[in-house]
Amino acid sequence: MNITNTFKYPFKIKNTLTKAGKGIVKSLFALLTLILVVLYYQSEIFSFSQTSINYPSSFYNPYQNWNKKKVLKANFHAHGQAWGGITNGHNTDDEIVNAYKKLGFSIAAGSNYHSISKINDSSLLYIPCYEQGFNVSKTHLLAIDANEAYNLDFPLGQSLSQKQTRILNLKKTASLVALTHPGLGGGFNTQDLKYLKGYDLMEVLSPYVESFDLWDYALNQGHLSWILANDDTHDLKKQPPGRFFNLILMENKTKFDVIKALKNGNHVAYASDKGIVDVALENISLKGNALNYSFSGNINRVKLVRNGEMFMVDPRGQVILQETDKYVRFEAVGEKSVLYTNPIYRIKTSDIAEFSKIPYRIDILKTFAYRILVLLLGFSFWVFLFRKKAKTLSKPFLVKLLNINFQYKKLRKI
Repeated sequence: MNITNTFKYPFKIKNTLTKAGKGIVKSLFALLTLILVVLYYQSEIFSFSQTSINYPSSFYNPYQNWNKKKVLKANFHAHGQAWGGITNGHNTDDEIVNAYKKLGFSIAAGSNYHSISKINDSSLLYIPCYEQGFNVSKTHLLAIDANEAYNLDFPLGQSLSQKQTRILNLKKTASLVALTHPGLGGGFNTQDLKYLKGYDLMEVLSPYVESFDLWDYALNQGHLSWILANDDTHDLKKQPPGRFFNLILMENKTKFDVIKALKNGNHVAYASDKGIVDVALENISLKGNALNYSFSGNINRVKLVRNGEMFMVDPRGQVILQETDKYVRFEAVGEKSVLYTNPIYRIKTSDIAEFSKIPYRIDILKTFAYRILVLLLGFSFWVFLFRKKAKTLSKPFLVKLLNINFQYKKLRKI
């Protein structure tokens, strides 16, 4: 019996397993690199330019025809079970719908990640929605009235152009796009909101973060968007429904009217508990530069936000709009709920349909250069991963080449 070979055998197995493990790890890194290269290669670089805005003399009032008796209660952001349980969702879509239905909601949209849920309850108005984004920075978007899921994202970090790329492509398959929880995890910042265009709504209210500072900043930069409040629930027990929602003015209970109302800002947002509404908007009317308003209910106080600055005002009164005003909005604080209006904004009514269009052009040369850089970085990392194997494979070739050269010199001497 060969004792030496007996002792060497387990070490050979261990060495083989170690090599196999390293090979698997390298292969996984290589696959991940390939995926990242494919994703980031699809980036488009925009030529951002901030031009001076010529504000019109007139204001747009989204509440000129407000009627609190013709509103529907709506939530557009809730997560159920999807993707085999990989994503965070503890309830079925039917359980979520039933929970909202009990609270008097007419719209209870499921919005799973990159997946459009359907509801089986015909008594509720179905609006197909989904949340787009699987990146580490929580830069997520909400597609409202979507006909298919758009999957491109940049998971390890995003530039301004990459965020604009996603919004641009999302607009091709959805009627409306909202920035979800923009203040969460640095998903969006003031530098983004100084330039980003194409989104229609901003989810200012959610259980994770309030983003009024970012919303007011964007409004002051001339980028109009309407408020959105959503529960963004992932678990009905830990995150009960009816804490953040919207009341939408509806002439008819159709999907078309919902999208039209959201596009025109004909809705208000609430922070509450169990869908309770104890303060209400009665009227906001605009004649010339005189803005008359009225709130009712168990009101503690009413705040006027003027170009980002907050003032206390009476529950009923008049505001004279100044030449320096870009917008004004209201917050009515009740005993059990808080109501938030959209801005009365300095913009022509005829321009409302165009405010969310993207005015920037794609820089072809910079896009081409960026994509070449992505390919080079990916290739360089692959070479780094498999450098030893590349050297091993190159040795026989080098030996043959040197041998041929030696034989050639030998023949020349003869």
